[in-house]
Amino acid sequence: MTEKSKFSHILKPGFLLLFFLLHSFGVFTQPLSKFDREVLEYTDTRNSGFDFDFLNINQTSSRKSFSNYFLSAINLNDTSLAEELIKHYKKSRIDNKASIIQLLGYLNCNKSRVFLVSQLKKEKEKKLVPLLLISLGKIGTSDNLKNVLSSDAYFVEKIISLFHFASRKITSDKVYDYIKKINLYSLRAEIDYEISYIFYRTGNKESLALYKNDIVFLTSSGSPFARMWAFSALGKLQDISVIESMLTALEKEKDWRVRVNICNAIVSQQIDLNSDLADKISASLLKHAKEDPSAHVSITAWQTIGNLFAGVNPQSGIAENIRSDARYLLAEDNPLETQIKTEAVKTYARVFKDEIKDELLTLFSQTENYDLKAAIVYSFSFMNNGAVYKELRDFISADVQRYNTKNPNKDGSMIGSPELAKIYLAFVQSLSALDDRMDEENRNIVRLIFSEFANSRNPAITDECLSNLQDSLYTNYRSETCRVMMFDYEGFAFPQDKDVILMYIQAWGDMKYEGAKQLFIENLSNSDYDIAKLSADALKKITGTDYESQITPPRYRTDFDWEFIEKLNEKKFASISTNKGTVKIELFPDIATFTVQNFVKLGEKGYYDNTLFHRVVPNFVIQGGDPTGTGYGGPGYSIRSEFSPLKYDSYTVGMASSGTDTEGSQFFITHSPQPHLEGRYTLFGKVIDGFDVVDKIQIGDKIESVSFSAGK
Repeated sequence: MTEKSKFSHILKPGFLLLFFLLHSFGVFTQPLSKFDREVLEYTDTRNSGFDFDFLNINQTSSRKSFSNYFLSAINLNDTSLAEELIKHYKKSRIDNKASIIQLLGYLNCNKSRVFLVSQLKKEKEKKLVPLLLISLGKIGTSDNLKNVLSSDAYFVEKIISLFHFASRKITSDKVYDYIKKINLYSLRAEIDYEISYIFYRTGNKESLALYKNDIVFLTSSGSPFARMWAFSALGKLQDISVIESMLTALEKEKDWRVRVNICNAIVSQQIDLNSDLADKISASLLKHAKEDPSAHVSITAWQTIGNLFAGVNPQSGIAENIRSDARYLLAEDNPLETQIKTEAVKTYARVFKDEIKDELLTLFSQTENYDLKAAIVYSFSFMNNGAVYKELRDFISADVQRYNTKNPNKDGSMIGSPELAKIYLAFVQSLSALDDRMDEENRNIVRLIFSEFANSRNPAITDECLSNLQDSLYTNYRSETCRVMMFDYEGFAFPQDKDVILMYIQAWGDMKYEGAKQLFIENLSNSDYDIAKLSADALKKITGTDYESQITPPRYRTDFDWEFIEKLNEKKFASISTNKGTVKIELFPDIATFTVQNFVKLGEKGYYDNTLFHRVVPNFVIQGGDPTGTGYGGPGYSIRSEFSPLKYDSYTVGMASSGTDTEGSQFFITHSPQPHLEGRYTLFGKVIDGFDVVDKIQIGDKIESVSFSAGK
């Protein structure tokens, strides 16, 4: 079938708007047609060769078919479709034209861009010009900014278009000039958010300097999201004249997300540590570090204090206040969140360094909180004396012996438990920071420690150790390191050690280790595609030859369980029970079919039970779903990305990944809108209840169970 015959029937009168189709949820109540299944299959296997001839667009039952088709076009990025869509544009009625424009905004190719620019100049239908502007913003290059700025009227849509450019870090001085000409006092509430984001996402110190007053105005917007991006943009100015106004805003601001961004904006400022302003900043930040009702703000305040005052005179009033408040928070009977304490101890060490070594070691021995123990160990990375690692190692060894006496290591593994893994990871991280402060003899001892812990089978620890062993400090030992790694590799088992296996292959490739060539050639026929692909990549680095055509395992794992998929509406609502409360999520099976299927299947078999939220970034995301709690774990397979036009607003649920089509089990929930995630991470749900629980979650909090239901 030719391209023309393949697509020509789709654009007849009666064609439904793309966005209407994409938001027509709840259509899995009817069995999937042959067409629906075919489109979903080809999308999931990244094959654009399906046949649309049997689709009858005049049947209302085809709504789901249209939705699947459009989502498929977005995910396959089938740019050959652009030419066919453009051919039909002229003879189509207005609703068809609107849908064509919207879809071209997801087909990122020159044909789409040229057409959108051309129509922007000559389109007479006023209802279509805004859509042309917005679609161009999604795929346009920096050269296309002038096409948006030169268009007549349509102020709101021009700003939204520039907002989409900004989400891809595309801007110019002319964009800021255009914004500056706008009377900000007359802005509609929904547009100052976009303008704040444009300033934050694309601006730098030099480009933003001329627009300080405009940005300051936006910090008083009625929209908290406009305020938070405006403060972030203001921080880039590194202008101490705005710091006092930031401190005033920090005291008055009601939204914790904005307070987080204010703290982060303050941290980028360059201040005189002996000035009155430094005293004001430290007093304000310490107040929020101790008393803010949001743990996220307290954590961020401690981080800001550590970054700003790491070089302050230890005998100064500022330093003494930090000492006093840190000691107060670290008291054993203080009921504050563990994560606040861990940030307090790190800041304490950044300011006082070697002076408080003994105090930290005493605290390490006294506490039974292994998150705090790990933070104390990590804090030694700030010490000036590299040889301090020896004393730290002795304290850790004694503590591990005590732990193993109470909790015998029954499986004989090197790490033994998640608690000890936290300490060991913090230890190798400290060694990483300290090794350039050591003499050659001690540095060689540290290298041997890295080599030993690389074989720990803990992905986080292995990753840290292998990264350090590739450092230029250890270049002379590289051959020995690679041979030891080969011995370790022979003891790894698949699939339980897959993540570590991949790290070893990656490291050998980066170090261009000739001794692994035969292993990599054998791996090309490994049953696991990831191992085969990474081995081919390593071979190319070593030999310069492309071995990808010799990979034998299939690239994609599929799960076309149609009976299960057709019943997903009966499980459309997920209740995630945590130690902080329950979060209820509405899933989007119509938009991310296989992602939702994967999430539900894992949830129903208890995969997520008793797992941790291993990553929390204040005013960004909380992330969980890794059974190892390290951020490296997963179900042992990958699923495909499923992109859509849905927006990453506050409390949306997405899949974590290390690149397109690498999703597994880890998921995240956003705290606030994050436009730069759109089109890069699968969005498969939204929180509908338990927003306060999401806001309370910190690293180490637990997912107790996940259940599913048909109704809210």
